[in-house]
Amino acid sequence: MSTGALSPPTATHETHLTALSHLHEHPLTTLTKSLLGGLLLSAGGLLSLTLTTGSPDLQPGISRLLQGLTFPIGLVIIYFVGAELYTGYPMWFCIVALERRGRLWLYVSRMACSWIGNLIGALVFGYYFTDLTGSLSEIPFRDGVLEMVKTDIVEPRFEVILLRAIPCGFLVTMAMFLGSQNKDGISKAMGLHLPFFLSVSARFPHLVEYMYVSAVGILLGSELGWARYVWKCVLPITLGNTVGGAFTGGYLWFVFVVGERRGWTAEAKAAVMEEEEENGRVTL
Repeated sequence: MSTGALSPPTATHETHLTALSHLHEHPLTTLTKSLLGGLLLSAGGLLSLTLTTGSPDLQPGISRLLQGLTFPIGLVIIYFVGAELYTGYPMWFCIVALERRGRLWLYVSRMACSWIGNLIGALVFGYYFTDLTGSLSEIPFRDGVLEMVKTDIVEPRFEVILLRAIPCGFLVTMAMFLGSQNKDGISKAMGLHLPFFLSVSARFPHLVEYMYVSAVGILLGSELGWARYVWKCVLPITLGNTVGGAFTGGYLWFVFVVGERRGWTAEAKAAVMEEEEENGRVTL
């Protein structure tokens, strides 16, 4: 491991401290930081949509690759400026909940503030800076957005969207963990970008991503409509991202918090040292 990166146990400790900070953060602060997060991720979404829907002759694999490369730019900026996304809270709060810290209303209120802030940011950027500016109103941009919303949200069943959202929650929170683990700017940016790149390229839906994309689709004339926007978009993706993020938090807690506390890591190291001593090749 490079000297510029924290070990996974140390990074987990840092994540635990971050989680406690978010748990006790003022609700207005959480709302404001999440609103900025919604705006910034939507900005990355606009770039991604402009490039992919504006190039209809691209092969589907190349189009997904391009979308995967560009959409995560918003996440990198969010992390660097201290804004927030809802998808990080299931990971953070799973760790502190397993440690039995804080009260239930703190968890619910902070997650709700983040979710609402992200929604406001995505809708504001979608209406004022995408629809009113006509950024995607022309052909082929408009047709590409409508087709994307139809393929990803309108046609799939509720449970399919939910299942697709689970690996996104896992991958995005792993990206956030890698961002915490790496300290220099380039490594941090790469750590944030790569897991989200995998998620976007595979079309695993991220909550704020589709808060924005689906809202833009409706404003451009999609058959989705605002009622199904709630039922077919934000609800299943919220549930799936929450499960995926909580899985990451549970994994980090069990392996690096419980494992360290119970001495499992120390026992493994001692066993390795004992084995090497028996073989006469102890390494320092």
